[in-house]
Amino acid sequence: MQAEYFEEVLREAYSHLAVQGIIMFAGPAQAGFNSTMLADTNFQTTPTGQVVDNLILEWGSGPYTAIADSRGIVDISLHHGDYDVIVTHPSNQYSKKLNFSVRKGSSEENVHVKMHA
Repeated sequence: MQAEYFEEVLREAYSHLAVQGIIMFAGPAQAGFNSTMLADTNFQTTPTGQVVDNLILEWGSGPYTAIADSRGIVDISLHHGDYDVIVTHPSNQYSKKLNFSVRKGSSEENVHVKMHA
């Protein structure tokens, strides 16, 4: 249950326009970090640690790949951050690399890229 509350707090904080990132002070139980341990004494991920791992994957701004539909259209939703997006057309495997910067609080944008089939 604590991990669920922790996830809610992190999501609420990260969604605020003034928040650019989150710094966590977490460590092993031996050092007194009993409430937000990310790993147990055997270095196995705890439920709280899994929440952090999942959010890093969800909010990450690493390379993003997508396969367009048969018409060459793809719909991508990105959190704020900088992205390298690679879109591949399914019929000819042609790929196009695009660079995006999504700013916090920005409105939804449509980007049209012409890909020849």
